[in-house]
Amino acid sequence: YGIAVKDGNLYLFGGKRRGPIYAVYALLEEDLGCRWYASAFSPTIPHRPTLKFRPVPRTFVPILHRRDPAYACAWSGTWSLRNRTSSPRRGAQIPLEWGGSPQYGLDLPNYGMCHTYNTWVPPGQYFDTHPEWFAEINGKRQRTQLCLTNKELQQFVVKRVVEYLDEHPNVRFLDFSPNDGRGYCECAKCKALNEAEGGTQMGTLLTVVNMIADAIAEKHPDVKVSTLAYLDTVVPPKTIRPRDNVVFWLCTDRHAWGNLFKFVWETEEFQGALKSWEAIGANMIIWDYPIHYQKYMNPLPNMPIVTENMRFYVQHGARGIMQQGAHNVTNGVDRELLRAWVWGKQMWDLSRDTQELMRDFTYGFYGAAAGPLQEYNEMLWRVGTTLPEELRTGKKYQAFLTEEWVDRAWGLFEQAEQLAQGDEELTRRVQLAKLSITYVRAELGPRGDLDGYLAMLDEFETVARREHAVYVENGLRGPSLDDKLEYWRKMAVVDPDKLSFRELGNIWKFQPDPNEVGIDEKWYAEGFDDSEWADVRNDTGNGWESQGFPGYVGYGWYRQKFHVPEELKGAANLRLYFGAVDEDCEIWINGQKAFDHTHASTGLRASQIWDTPFWFDPAEFIKPGEENVIALRILNTMGMGGIWKPVYFVWGETEASPLIIEELIGQKKELAEKN
Repeated sequence: YGIAVKDGNLYLFGGKRRGPIYAVYALLEEDLGCRWYASAFSPTIPHRPTLKFRPVPRTFVPILHRRDPAYACAWSGTWSLRNRTSSPRRGAQIPLEWGGSPQYGLDLPNYGMCHTYNTWVPPGQYFDTHPEWFAEINGKRQRTQLCLTNKELQQFVVKRVVEYLDEHPNVRFLDFSPNDGRGYCECAKCKALNEAEGGTQMGTLLTVVNMIADAIAEKHPDVKVSTLAYLDTVVPPKTIRPRDNVVFWLCTDRHAWGNLFKFVWETEEFQGALKSWEAIGANMIIWDYPIHYQKYMNPLPNMPIVTENMRFYVQHGARGIMQQGAHNVTNGVDRELLRAWVWGKQMWDLSRDTQELMRDFTYGFYGAAAGPLQEYNEMLWRVGTTLPEELRTGKKYQAFLTEEWVDRAWGLFEQAEQLAQGDEELTRRVQLAKLSITYVRAELGPRGDLDGYLAMLDEFETVARREHAVYVENGLRGPSLDDKLEYWRKMAVVDPDKLSFRELGNIWKFQPDPNEVGIDEKWYAEGFDDSEWADVRNDTGNGWESQGFPGYVGYGWYRQKFHVPEELKGAANLRLYFGAVDEDCEIWINGQKAFDHTHASTGLRASQIWDTPFWFDPAEFIKPGEENVIALRILNTMGMGGIWKPVYFVWGETEASPLIIEELIGQKKELAEKN
């Protein structure tokens, strides 16, 4: 955009799409002090009896053409236009008459942005008639991915894509990328091509992506084909080069998932991939992960990290960035309003200072209540800049959330609420921000004040429901508000002394079943000989893929012999508890079918079922005082696979639920170790 003054006239101008509108909003924001901090709240507009100002003549062209702070609060076309972001999300679309947005196929799953194999070639429609189009794994065709060297499949995909674009003339980005997870094709042709290209799955993928790009280039010159550089496609191929109309979503999974509080240049694998894509001149949009998906509401002290990483991406060729701060449409994610606004400003102009922008947001958005909240931001900033090395990876960073730190933060939010009294909207703003620290305080338990604790949970529920903060914890699963509230309320009243438990052995016999013969051959039978099967464990936090069976997807069987003590005969509320099984699980005890925990029986998706604890009553199947045999048939479609948390017999406490059992057992084990 540009702003100029000549002969007493003010000129606002810009690029052919949104430029002139950006000039208007830049003038209002940068010269006149207007702010549009959050889409769900009223803007901050100064009031003056007389408007007199000296405009600053300037032009500005942003480096990033994709600027997407991907929190639900930013998925508003109006907010996006006013803050000069550009997101392909359905809710963030800017109308065409206002310049439009980067538009994917909004009628497609995931907005057509990613993981689109099943979109173009639905397994339910084509697997039975064309199994050769799908991945060959251990000699058998599977629905997990596509066989990208199959000529007929290639022709089918190109034809479908061209037909779709002909029917949707407004689409400007079209994606062809693997389904989430692994399970890639191992047929001779796919394997040979990928090995020749350096062992990356991008060899076969980019071959087909280039075919699509060639097919649409002349008829649809304004359309870009995107694909995912993610998991096993993150490294570019040795010799195959992308067409000019190909765009890569370069995902930071190799860095961010395990190093949330490290700068991207501190981990070799991802930065090596970034520099390799830069070296071949690839069009890159960074898909970054600035959040802990298993702890959605946890306070995150990573504001000092994210901006520096964005600058590094741009220095190495990125021309678009998406900060995926939310996986689903939900509110209440840690400081989401502040993060979306600050990063939106920096994606437009990466020279902007993070702390100055945070102060701008805090004092502009919270007004009379801003002081305590600015102090809270500074507390988190100090944590983010002083975390010791051993706490900068994985979930270990949570060590800073001591009772003392949490109580101090809680006190600041209570001060802010007092300062906001009498102002209904300001109170609502503070209460929304307070959800994050309330979540952490709830995790600490009653601490001797049960009535106060339960009242705090009631307040949390009221605000969370009002603000649609329904994904409290695991952002990759379904809404968790109801489950978490039940967990907190039951944990507050359960008596660990009433719970008894006995751990099943952690070593199992394991055998893949790629040909699905296990049921016919009765691998579940008591007398079945499993002596030649492999040994795997269930207490490592990982499944069979990390225990000698990398890349295997499909059915696998677990077996174990175990002794049931006499004391369990007639035990009250006896259950067999499984901490986590990935994914579908069928269970036999002593040759009898005892339980199913599957997509069909639970209604859970693959992204939910893999870490959902469950239990059942085994009394009618076990033989107290004797040797017993348990067998599990497990279907894994997305990676890891199998039993990856311990299994227990539990009995006694009647208020407990599967979500609570692991916590109670952990408490009892910790107490036993101390004693």
